[in-house]
Amino acid sequence: MKTVFCGGGTAGHVMPNLALIDLLASETNYYVGTNGMEKQLTENYVREGRIAEYCEIYAEKMQRKVTIKNLALPFFLAKSIRQAKNHLKRIRPDVVFSKGGYVGLPVVIAAKMLKIPTIIHESDMTLGLANRICIHFASEFLSTYPCHKKAKTVGAIIRESIFEGDKHKGLQTMQFDGKKPILLVMGGSLGAKAINQAIEKSQALSNKFDIFVICGKGKTFDCSFVHQAEFVDNISDVLAATSVCVTRGGSNSLAELTLAQVPFLTVPLTKCSRGEQVKNANWFAKHGCGICVDEDNLQNTLQSAVDALYENRQGFIRKQQHQADLFGTKKVLEIILSYKNTKTK
Repeated sequence: MKTVFCGGGTAGHVMPNLALIDLLASETNYYVGTNGMEKQLTENYVREGRIAEYCEIYAEKMQRKVTIKNLALPFFLAKSIRQAKNHLKRIRPDVVFSKGGYVGLPVVIAAKMLKIPTIIHESDMTLGLANRICIHFASEFLSTYPCHKKAKTVGAIIRESIFEGDKHKGLQTMQFDGKKPILLVMGGSLGAKAINQAIEKSQALSNKFDIFVICGKGKTFDCSFVHQAEFVDNISDVLAATSVCVTRGGSNSLAELTLAQVPFLTVPLTKCSRGEQVKNANWFAKHGCGICVDEDNLQNTLQSAVDALYENRQGFIRKQQHQADLFGTKKVLEIILSYKNTKTK
């Protein structure tokens, strides 16, 4: 079976694809993306043969606000569609799977033009701009939450290893001895300056916690009382060793934390956003999986909120145990495999 995966711009659009590719190791997988983050995150998969080929296209990001640059988008999109179409003609896949993001849009449109079945998946409580367009071209529309009347709610696409984390390996990765509870701070693949600044101003937290910050690709965090890494490959091990977490409101991250039973404090992104992280964070807070706080007053509330989260962690964990249906990887895999050998010969 040949499957073309696409999606990029942030790790949230790439890692779910890699989770599926892990389970499709016996099949032939391709990835279409730009010369950006998705190319970097898939390099090892290409090197190891789990991705047969990385097919590069140019894709211009769409702006939510009115700008002169958006006037040229139809021309950029036409170019991207042509490039994607050429790759798809050559590969002749059974199905195309798009995880969203502006990278996926030209691929989905090209697949429709070539009559190739296409599946799209939306992670957030609200549709991203690209998926709002892709919904008119896709054969199937899947989602983590019931975000649209046309969506089939299947849960989040997350690696199965999230249930198999090794605490000892996690402690080794973070370089801690396990004598203190661990506070994990992660702002997503692009980092979170506001969260990092609030941690800097809350040194008293280090009296109670060992603090580990995942600061984002190409970024460093100048703070003497924390350990840090730009990115970790063994996030399941890190979560197995984590007591509580401070994070943004990315849907995949919140689902991973919930399934790994790590209570979390969510600081959703509100600027340069369509508001999806606020809705994601509120959903999980409503279901008792964590606490949601406002970024604007974070420096004043961080320490008390983290303390409250830790002291009541068992209650949050009990609520998280009721969210097993969030794990949708196997459901999505079955849908992809249903297209095996169905293309026109």
